[in-house]
Amino acid sequence: MSETNDIAALELAGVTMRISGLTAVDQVDFSVKAGQIVSLIGPNGAGKTTTFNVISGYMRPTAGRVTLFGQDITGMAAEEIAQRGLVRSFQRTSVFSGCTVRENLLTALHLQGRSGVIQALLRTPAFQREEAALLARADELMAFLGLTARAEENAANLPYGEQRLLGVGLALAAKPRVLLLDEPAAGLNPSETEVFKDMVRRIGHSGVTVLLVEHDMHMVMSISDHIVVLNYGRLIATGKPQEIQHNPEVIRAYLGSGIQHAQT
Repeated sequence: MSETNDIAALELAGVTMRISGLTAVDQVDFSVKAGQIVSLIGPNGAGKTTTFNVISGYMRPTAGRVTLFGQDITGMAAEEIAQRGLVRSFQRTSVFSGCTVRENLLTALHLQGRSGVIQALLRTPAFQREEAALLARADELMAFLGLTARAEENAANLPYGEQRLLGVGLALAAKPRVLLLDEPAAGLNPSETEVFKDMVRRIGHSGVTVLLVEHDMHMVMSISDHIVVLNYGRLIATGKPQEIQHNPEVIRAYLGSGIQHAQT
């Protein structure tokens, strides 16, 4: 697992979200230390997705505060939060299906480029240097994702697991300091899940802080440095995987869902 320090990459203080009179998230407090892989878990309806929406700027909380490396980002637009280093990868595959793997990554990387339209049309030396750098970065990302052999393959033709890997690659192109992963193992078969687990570990080891929502308890327990548990919108436990596995309140909240067997 990744090396951690005491800096809070992400911190929620008293975050509450009411929707149509219902409290989806209720006074939630937790922090994610820089360099950690942290899982946010809980039964269906626990408030996990709403919490992700608040953190990433897709919802403005009714009350409370979200800070990113000490900077208040509460209520900022998603694009503004992403510019500050917090990037979210969604559950649904979000790749450009008609483009190749390399083209997908280059499209995402061009959003970070500095050359303007005039430079592109004139193909100035600065533009050509930037294009070469972006191509090199795309190759690095493909190697990191294990997709080098698929460089010229259309994304639509990739197996589902590789499409999910590419989707995370698009998020990594934005050079996140904190990466939010929404149910990354959803729909993956066991072998694809193992590949994805390895990639998440490598993302953590590269220095990117990871916060994920996930229902696969084997994955959660095997890759997490820390776990946050929600139930009915409330925080019921935080701790290391072994602590969460033996927490009576967590076991009750997950009765029948298999968390008791996550260590087997």
